[in-house]
Amino acid sequence: MSGLRIGLTAIFLTIGGVLTAPAGLAAPASDTAPPVVEGITVTPDDVSVSGVDLVPVTVSVHLTDESGVEVVSGMDGVHLPHVTITRVSGGPAVTEGVELALTAGTARDGVWSATVQVPSTWKGVWAVSRVVAVDSGGRSLDIDPRNSPLAATLDVSGTHLPAVTMEFAPDPLVGDGRLTVRGRFFYQDTGKGIPDQPIFFGVDNSCVEHPGAPNGRTAADGSFSKVYPTADRSLRCVGILRPSNVSVSPSFVVAASRHPRIRPAVTATADRTSVPAGTKVTFTGTVKPAGETGVELQEQVDGAWRTMVDGTVPDKGRFTLAVTPKGAGGHQYRVVVPDPDRELVGASRTIVVQVAGSGTGGGDDPGTLPITGLPPVLPMAGGALVIVFAGIGLTLVGRRRRVPAGSVGR
Repeated sequence: MSGLRIGLTAIFLTIGGVLTAPAGLAAPASDTAPPVVEGITVTPDDVSVSGVDLVPVTVSVHLTDESGVEVVSGMDGVHLPHVTITRVSGGPAVTEGVELALTAGTARDGVWSATVQVPSTWKGVWAVSRVVAVDSGGRSLDIDPRNSPLAATLDVSGTHLPAVTMEFAPDPLVGDGRLTVRGRFFYQDTGKGIPDQPIFFGVDNSCVEHPGAPNGRTAADGSFSKVYPTADRSLRCVGILRPSNVSVSPSFVVAASRHPRIRPAVTATADRTSVPAGTKVTFTGTVKPAGETGVELQEQVDGAWRTMVDGTVPDKGRFTLAVTPKGAGGHQYRVVVPDPDRELVGASRTIVVQVAGSGTGGGDDPGTLPITGLPPVLPMAGGALVIVFAGIGLTLVGRRRRVPAGSVGR
């Protein structure tokens, strides 16, 4: 079966691996044994199914117990008595759960049964692989009957099998915007679409819990499309439903499921973009879609981005990261949500932070004198020498132009 494998193996409330009895129940003192399986039947045990049709098959277990088999619910909501059936050949090893109800006799000696609607996609041989029951004293039965005289099988001849394709647009989705789920239901042998077929769209838990009703329909060519105005990384599924044999789980004739690929949209701002050396700069911003994720503050060094600070973005999607730039000049920063898939790495715009000199006179900034605040010594000395040389030159010129004494009137 392609798509979603919604086979439920019961998980029950245990203490040290032993099923516990419901509160308030007590067994007769003479009852020290768990329920006993007297027989298992699958009727009919050989069926043919085509297309999206369903064929009913009854699974029955004959149970006896001195104090009586109890109908109870485990922590996962699955009801006991319960059996699982597993495909053992002819296709992927899929397990389906079946809850049983008393259909003949009594709780002490009775037949517990369920009707399973078998689809064509179950093509192959199936076997009852587990029987679980508990009595009023809390004693549990949990066996795999396949390698015993109790073994029971179902042979399904499936033809004209339905299949489904599913994709997202856009792929990847940037941020938490509009997401379209689209695809097509068709028959594998002919490639023709399955028209006007009721289908179910699910998100996250609804794909595996709480059976719903069809909420969509295929077009004349078997295609489908559903738009989600906002989206996140949650599982999306689509399928053709069939009656479920587990009260807490949906069942499908055929289904597909996928998580959308999302590149986070990251915004970031700095509390200051021009600072003296040694000053901390704080970056704040958001990540969409919201949800707890890792985030990194990176600086471009020698042409490569290097992580300076990392942290975690809470569920609300807001982050705060701080760094103290080292060295005068312009520092380039960005905030990144990393991902092994380079196409899904989310990054903010680049933010440039200008850092002034350290006040020591080194580097690109000559600085100022530590105490007086006057210009540096070397530039002052250079200016003084210029003035001195200029004065000497004027003195020499004046001497050349001086008229010798007594020369007037000669």
